[in-house]
Amino acid sequence: MRKINHLNTNKEKRTFFQWLNFLIPYFYTAGITLIISWMVIASILIGFNILNENPKAFFLQNENTSPTNASGTAFSIIVQPFVESNFNQIIFRGIFLLFIWLLLFLTIPVAFKRLKRFKFLNLEFEVDNIEQAAIETVEISGTKARLMAYFTGDDASGRTLDFLSQSTIDFKEVLEYFLAETQLGYKNHPINGVFTYKIYNGPAPEKLHVLVEESKESGESAVYNKIDEDNLWKKSYLVLYFPYNHTEYITVIESYSYSFDILDKYLFELLHKTISKNLENIEYMVALTNNDEDTSLENS
Repeated sequence: MRKINHLNTNKEKRTFFQWLNFLIPYFYTAGITLIISWMVIASILIGFNILNENPKAFFLQNENTSPTNASGTAFSIIVQPFVESNFNQIIFRGIFLLFIWLLLFLTIPVAFKRLKRFKFLNLEFEVDNIEQAAIETVEISGTKARLMAYFTGDDASGRTLDFLSQSTIDFKEVLEYFLAETQLGYKNHPINGVFTYKIYNGPAPEKLHVLVEESKESGESAVYNKIDEDNLWKKSYLVLYFPYNHTEYITVIESYSYSFDILDKYLFELLHKTISKNLENIEYMVALTNNDEDTSLENS
């Protein structure tokens, strides 16, 4: 009997770069909020200070109370008071910090990952990954198709036969083995999809009740993908209700970082149906073999 390597992990590990990709947008938002808050608070404090010391200067927006030099140049009369104004210095400094912050945002690929077009003043940046995305889609679809071909091939049938014990095969044991192999196949390039799985013989968790009922009614996999794919606090689910030999099995595939598509639905449905068919064929052949042996013993 083939031993199963328990490759399934109870907890999906989220990598450092996944957390970085998830937190960077919040980090930049916090930075922009901090800069704007500083501008507002500093302006309010300066306003209160001027209002207490010289209310007239506050309403006239003129902080320089010294007499104007009549012989001064145009720069000293017009530009210098404008530049030396504390209010204006705060505004200019805040705009400068925001500009630096946005440029820093563009230089970090993790934060720039989902940005397709960005325009600031006369600067415009655009990212075009359509061709690359199309190539990756073809590679991913091809990998899943190869997995399906493997499930329906002679190699998978032979591995299923290794689980034969006392003329019977445990469906759940075989399913766990092939789910572990699928888990490894998804983890590698080009799918790069990490997931965990659980098989229930009884009721599934209450939070999956709607998906279980949907799968039971349709006879197909039920999928729920979270709206924000980069939210590492929530999971996407693929649930399949599958009855076999008067026993109800509920397979739950869940992932923090991978979103399931229609090929995933077909793949896991095919896996369950293929295992069921292989078990029936093997048990039928075993029954015929046992009958032939019994007949030979009786004749002898």
